[in-house]
Amino acid sequence: MLAERAWIAALAVVGALLAVQTLRLSRERESHAATRAEFAQVQARAHAEARALEAAYRAEELRRRKAQEEIVYDHETKLAQAQAAARAADSAAARLRERLAQVAAAAGASASDRPAAGTSAPAPAPADLHADVQRRLDEAVRTIARFADDAALAGATCERSYDALTSGGDVDAH
Repeated sequence: MLAERAWIAALAVVGALLAVQTLRLSRERESHAATRAEFAQVQARAHAEARALEAAYRAEELRRRKAQEEIVYDHETKLAQAQAAARAADSAAARLRERLAQVAAAAGASASDRPAAGTSAPAPAPADLHADVQRRLDEAVRTIARFADDAALAGATCERSYDALTSGGDVDAH
């Protein structure tokens, strides 16, 4: 009978241990389920933040690309205007040189009517000299003007491009 009571006590202890273990296992499953739910929420928030950040970066990239396209278009427009102005100036200079040539020809005709003075070679007519100086000045002005136009336009374009890339839409501040 003592053996029977020992067996009953042993079974009662084993039963109690099984009940305690079942209760612990149940609590651990509940805790694990709560942890998984919390992890899913954190993961969902992280994905949402990543999508929002990606959208912000894409919007900033689009803003920068549009700004650059606008700057390039503006640069090309101003370059075309400068080239048109240079062609107009070249045309005006050509007309001026043509007019100076006409004046030089008229002055040369009247200079040839003068009697020769001694045996020295005749000096070039002042109008010829003026036309030559004017031609040289036109070439120098044209070269300097093209350089100045190109440099000013390139500098302004570079500055606008830098400003467009560095101002506004600071996505890294998030």
